[in-house]
Amino acid sequence: MRAPSRLLQFLACASLFMIAVSAYAGSSGPVVVLPNSYYLQPDEGGQTKLVKRDGKRVLPGTIAAYIVSGQFVVGAIGATPPPGHQFTNDLEFTGTPDTRYFILDTATGKLESGLDEAAWHKRLQELGQRDDLHIYPPLPWQN
Repeated sequence: MRAPSRLLQFLACASLFMIAVSAYAGSSGPVVVLPNSYYLQPDEGGQTKLVKRDGKRVLPGTIAAYIVSGQFVVGAIGATPPPGHQFTNDLEFTGTPDTRYFILDTATGKLESGLDEAAWHKRLQELGQRDDLHIYPPLPWQN
């Protein structure tokens, strides 16, 4: 009769552990998981910020548009454009001459930010990224 008792004990401990893990994971709010422990999550104003696993912000600004390409997260810094229609992320992002872009290599943690569009495209080309890489605004956050 000892075997079923130990099995029940194990199942009870495993269940408590899973509940604790779920409660901890659920308390951080919504996130978009990116490669190598990077995340997108909303800031206090509902704009998208790029963070590392420890919750520290990677970029000082917010993410206006982005795409993941292999180990790279690339995009534009700034406020998310106002939605022109029901789905905000189905139209390609169009920046202005003042728009600044970033490239994050999630494998090494190297961040290049503050790039103008020409420098951004040149750097993407040097990294072997496709010429037709397009970035899109993130979806609105549902809290």
